[in-house]
Amino acid sequence: MTDRFTVFHDELTQETVYYTTHPTGVKIAICPKPYIKSAYAVFGTKYGSIDNDFSVDGGEFTRVPDGIAHYLEHKLFENEDCEAFEQYAQIGACANAYTGFDRTCYLFSCTREFDHAFRILLDFVQNPFFTEETVRKEQGIIAQEIDMYRDNPGWHLYYNLMKAMYRDHPIRTDIAGTAESISQITPELLYRCYDAFYNPNNMVLSVAGNVNPDRVLELCDELLKSKPQHEIVSRCPEDDGSVIQTFTECEYDVPMPLFQIGFKKKYRRLTERERVLLGIVRAAVFGPVSDFYSRMMNKKLIGTDFAPGFIYLRGVLVSTFQGMSRSPEAIRDEIFEEIERVKREGISPRVFECLRRSSYGGQIIMYNNPDDIAEILLGDLMNGTNVFEGLRAATEITVDEGNQLFSEMFDISNSSLSVVRRGKEA
Repeated sequence: MTDRFTVFHDELTQETVYYTTHPTGVKIAICPKPYIKSAYAVFGTKYGSIDNDFSVDGGEFTRVPDGIAHYLEHKLFENEDCEAFEQYAQIGACANAYTGFDRTCYLFSCTREFDHAFRILLDFVQNPFFTEETVRKEQGIIAQEIDMYRDNPGWHLYYNLMKAMYRDHPIRTDIAGTAESISQITPELLYRCYDAFYNPNNMVLSVAGNVNPDRVLELCDELLKSKPQHEIVSRCPEDDGSVIQTFTECEYDVPMPLFQIGFKKKYRRLTERERVLLGIVRAAVFGPVSDFYSRMMNKKLIGTDFAPGFIYLRGVLVSTFQGMSRSPEAIRDEIFEEIERVKREGISPRVFECLRRSSYGGQIIMYNNPDDIAEILLGDLMNGTNVFEGLRAATEITVDEGNQLFSEMFDISNSSLSVVRRGKEA
């Protein structure tokens, strides 16, 4: 049966990954680790909170309530007999799920009874069960979850920044939606979204750890359901790439002001090489090994929580910096000055080389953890990349490439600063 796989083997790391597209349309990746006792599997669909305006097979577009992808994730764990969590608990497996802006994933990890746990996963994800009663019951639970998110100053910091940078893109809206939007969700809408996005040709499955690829494929042959394949178009508003506001702030009970700075670029697809390179570039210029980091620590403008970040998904391309600071405006100005200096003088070749090697080593270390491997494979399947592209990029990229990408990604004239300050009442 192994001849059904496309096999990728990396000579240096001695890692092997098996890829295939199942007859049902599900894309599968498996990384066997026979010397590790645990196994991890994740079953995902390319469906997240930004997919709230879609059409199927050229039909009319359907606009659904915000938060419905997250709501659907919650409801799938329930069937007519019992919850999937209860089934996992009975065999000692750990299960979870998450909804992001562009994906929803269901996962488990176990040290025994992999076949049983795998059957549970493929069973409940492929067998939705929604009723008026169960849908109404969940509304109160998720409304409490939304309130919990909004009681977090970091939530306001992030979403205020997105609203300052994007006029219409659904990244402005909480993944869980609002109390008002989820009150509009019905079983019929849930089934409509499920039928559209939980189609095998829109789904991926990754497995890593103490598993046999042939056995995993046997279980897939037995359990994966065939459905007519269809084309989904998920519509996002056009964006011109410019920010709306350069500054936004709110008050909250925080001991010191929180800040997040975003540098926006008009969306384009990045190669895996560029994604690896961008991580190295951010760390080289602003990370803990950089001169900038040391200077800002000495000036007491940042703390150890200062971190560069990156938001990249369909229609969104933003580089960020966030942390706590007694003067968010001052650290913003310092970042601006450093960006202009690096554009003139370039990134330190010595620091870049150190971090390039660190990136390669970090990727290799992740192969010791089935959880990390499976999540990396999941991203590869969703993005159409190969797991070893990142490893190869980390051995080949140069500081000249880094300087060019840095100049492209950091434009101080197209940035926004979000601040959360301590209010007078607090």
